[in-house]
Amino acid sequence: MKFQKVKGTRDFLPDEMVRRNYVLNTIIKTFENWGYQPFDTPIIETLKLLAAKGGGGEEIKKEIYYFKDQGGRELGLRYDLTTSTARVIAENLNLPKPFKRYQIGKVYRYDEPQSNRYREFLQADADIFGCDNLLADAEIIALTCNIFEKLGFDDFIVRLNNRCIIEDFVKGLGIKKCLMVFRAVDKLEKIGVNGVKEELKKMKIDEDKIKKIIKFIKQKGGNEILDKNEQLKGTKELKQILELIKLFGYEKNVLIDFSLVRGLDYYTGSVFEVCININLSLAGGGRFDKLIETLGGKPIPAVGIGLGFERIVETMKQRNMFDLPKTKIDAFVAPVNENLIKQSIDICNKLRKSNINCDMDLMNRKLSKQLEYASSINIPYVIIVGKKDLEQGKVTIRDMKTGNERTVSKEDVNKYIKINFN
Repeated sequence: MKFQKVKGTRDFLPDEMVRRNYVLNTIIKTFENWGYQPFDTPIIETLKLLAAKGGGGEEIKKEIYYFKDQGGRELGLRYDLTTSTARVIAENLNLPKPFKRYQIGKVYRYDEPQSNRYREFLQADADIFGCDNLLADAEIIALTCNIFEKLGFDDFIVRLNNRCIIEDFVKGLGIKKCLMVFRAVDKLEKIGVNGVKEELKKMKIDEDKIKKIIKFIKQKGGNEILDKNEQLKGTKELKQILELIKLFGYEKNVLIDFSLVRGLDYYTGSVFEVCININLSLAGGGRFDKLIETLGGKPIPAVGIGLGFERIVETMKQRNMFDLPKTKIDAFVAPVNENLIKQSIDICNKLRKSNINCDMDLMNRKLSKQLEYASSINIPYVIIVGKKDLEQGKVTIRDMKTGNERTVSKEDVNKYIKINFN
């Protein structure tokens, strides 16, 4: 019987994991460099919690992996990291503020799998809880810019808006169904301007107001856009965020975009997305000051970002941005015969103590087969352990890329590998 992986999930072989771990480690190092602390939560949560965010209710069952355990409790696999984090904050109100955390883990959504969208995927979040200062918004944006910079992106743009701006504008038109308008505008990239118009017509919004909404959301730029609309609530906040981002040195990457609303109901202020070529979103976030209260805690301000890890990796692959070895093994120790196992293990022990990743033959294969194996998984150096060399206190090192060999002292193996590998 042949088994297959579950629909919407993937397997990752070592060469792919090298790339994924590179991105993962870059993100983690940057989070910690900016003062964010590691954090984790269970992948299983109660249905009640999962349904609470954004007022999902029973409808959430259609969008998540829902099940009952043997005790009849209604549970589900987490669909994001923020909801679980908010639960923890609500349960631990005495945590020192601001509480700056990062979390990286798998999340699950019962979507129809499509290009770069899966039912199981990795998410990387950073959030600041307990700080209503706009410096927190600016820092989250600058932190995200720093991550993309370190990964090698040089053309990313941060689309920035404030939910209060479009809300104030829509209310000024006498439209009460603000949230429905937000959801229609949020589909702009998928359905285009005409599609948004049709959505708004279904809400029985008159033609003149629809034209004004479309004209409004087409506005993009910098401070001049905010000056033009300074009467709207939220523009002053965005101006302050822009000034603070300048201090971090990323103002050139930020674009005010009134079409960005992010349809999730819980955003209360600034919203932002990191995009490539404007229309490919690789990260998104904003301010969500009411979420903790919604989940049973006290009102606690919060702002954060979620990185689309899978999209980032796929985009980097498409752009040939990975210049990485295909293996994490620096050297392979190859005993010429089984009588040299002890000496080979001794060499491995010394290499590992010097933080050199190494492997050795475990199958008593002929030297030719060991060389074939090392070549097949792209190990750069093979240390050949032979009886005659050892009698002189030496080993032979083969460069697998060039085929060149060099005999060196056993004591100099670590030094040779380190110099040549690094």
